[in-house]
Amino acid sequence: MLHENIYLRPYTVGWNNEESDSLHLEYSYDKENWYALNGGNGILFAKAGSKRMSKPQIVKEEDGFVIYALDACDETKTFVYKTTDFVNYSDEEVVDTSSLSAYDKESKIVEIFDDVLSELNSAYGKPEPVVIESVENPVVKGALPTTVKVIYSNGDSDDKKVTWEEADLSKPGTYQVKGKIYEHHYTNPIIYHRADPFIYRHTDGTYYFTASHTDMEHNLDGKYQYRNVTIRKAASLEDLADGCGKYEERVIYAREALPGDCSPHIWAPEIHYIDGAWYVYVTTTVDENNLWAIRPHVLQCVDADPMTGEWKNLGTVKTTTDDSIAFTDFSLDHTVLQHKGELYMFWAEKHPDLSDIYAAKMTNPWTIDSSRVTKVVEPKFNWEVHGFPVCEGPGFLVRNGKIFMTYSASGTDSLYCNGLLTASEDADLLDPASWTKSPFPVFQSSKSTGQFGPGHNSFTVDEEGHDILVYHARQEEHYLFVEEGYEPLYDAGRNTSLMRIYWNSDGTPNFSVPAPSGKGYDKEIEVTATITIE
Repeated sequence: MLHENIYLRPYTVGWNNEESDSLHLEYSYDKENWYALNGGNGILFAKAGSKRMSKPQIVKEEDGFVIYALDACDETKTFVYKTTDFVNYSDEEVVDTSSLSAYDKESKIVEIFDDVLSELNSAYGKPEPVVIESVENPVVKGALPTTVKVIYSNGDSDDKKVTWEEADLSKPGTYQVKGKIYEHHYTNPIIYHRADPFIYRHTDGTYYFTASHTDMEHNLDGKYQYRNVTIRKAASLEDLADGCGKYEERVIYAREALPGDCSPHIWAPEIHYIDGAWYVYVTTTVDENNLWAIRPHVLQCVDADPMTGEWKNLGTVKTTTDDSIAFTDFSLDHTVLQHKGELYMFWAEKHPDLSDIYAAKMTNPWTIDSSRVTKVVEPKFNWEVHGFPVCEGPGFLVRNGKIFMTYSASGTDSLYCNGLLTASEDADLLDPASWTKSPFPVFQSSKSTGQFGPGHNSFTVDEEGHDILVYHARQEEHYLFVEEGYEPLYDAGRNTSLMRIYWNSDGTPNFSVPAPSGKGYDKEIEVTATITIE
């Protein structure tokens, strides 16, 4: 779709370091709603002087654009770059600021065209909301349809059930009949103070929820955070919502604070049903005196009902060999993938400084075949290394002949975001070459909706079979390096939310942008059918 107007503006975020004092870009169609490219991270970095920019300005010329930015530590010097697409730049020049008549140090808005925006989106992502673009008003003979087609802004479509008003169609003729369809918007956040959320829909349609459990009454006090595993059960996704009175809840595992009033770091539980038994995969420390000695653990329930059955702690995930690097260092966020008769485990582990994601096949639900352990992704892009170099929290969608693995990147502040790996469903999943990484975040903060640091997601399906993204986000904007002493890890303000996943024309998932806060509702849309009775 061609756009009548597209606007671009530069900015820096001013945290007084090279990471933040770089060129950032955001675009808009109306100068009101702005979409930050590259997950809100820098796009162009100075190489000379202090390597820090301030007061960037874009000037449009006949053959492209010129970018000016002051050296943040020496305003007598200005960095100068030329570009036609904001993806490729000329070599950096450093000139005397006083010699530049075109540069007035204002971060002005410039207009660009669809070809430039397409290049930007291909390089740095398209962080726009997916919305309904059109609704079919059917023209039919003989009988009214039971569904009408809805087209979304990314090209996805859906057949929505329609309710028609009563009409007398007993005589021949052409009539117009009004009807209504509904687009559901979930309560957001749906569950408060629960990070790293996981929802599993069982074979009977029942939903089970679990997540990292934080205590808002003792916010930022690590002693009270991440102390138990709680599972919640409901008949529908909306019935999982806090305070609705329609769910059951049970604590299946708990620990006291460690010596020194430290958290035992019971993190990222996931509930799975494998070969007729229930399993919760969860991380916690293995050393009472070292809260960072965390390793993957397994809880098992062989009874039919996990809400009443006995849960056993099987301990740490086992390995088949003694010389593997698996689980020898800071290890967390393990998930399992059942695919083509094989069981795989994916997890994050630090070796020695980076948090990478590893994979192995499993010989049973509590043991990996450690004879072949593969690193499938490591943090390299700047949006993966903000605060800490991190790739963690893998989650899986298998659709359209592909396996899509989301993962979370960077420190857990408002620049936390989701990346995406893609492999063929027939590929060797333990071959790193099977996986292709997106160069930009696929799900990120949205100032316009008031949602920050979305990440550590899982996937489920709704009652109609649509794919649903389950993730946590903050409703307050916080950053590392900005607020002295701020520790986002123990901030209980990460809350669980749900989003519909859409599908692009190339078969890839589109996660849209985090939805604004509010109570769940069904948006009513009116349609009109023209029906001929002969």
